[in-house]
Amino acid sequence: MAKVAITVNGAEPKNVYPPFILGSSAAACNDEVLIFFTPGGAPAMLKGGIEKLNAAAPKLPDLVEMYKGLLALNGRLLVCELAFDVHDFTAEDLIEGTEVVGATTFITEAHGADLTFSF
Repeated sequence: MAKVAITVNGAEPKNVYPPFILGSSAAACNDEVLIFFTPGGAPAMLKGGIEKLNAAAPKLPDLVEMYKGLLALNGRLLVCELAFDVHDFTAEDLIEGTEVVGATTFITEAHGADLTFSF
């Protein structure tokens, strides 16, 4: 079992789809998956956010299905706590299954990752 650490630096389809495609694929292979949403990527994890992205990219795989599959396979969606200082939202505004952590926590948990990606 490998560890895969992915950072998401934007909230547009080009930033969000690759982490979910790679993350759900890795989780399906029994890999440990950590997807960390920086303040720039955090808005994608607001309630309704992935549905909007899904509608904006109808020819890509279903983002909602990948999200649900990733959680079912124990993938972790981590949102940087600094996002709350940058944007006007709270932890209650995030979709179910996200964890709010600091960058230090992500770095600690991602330590020793076999694969790393950034989008």
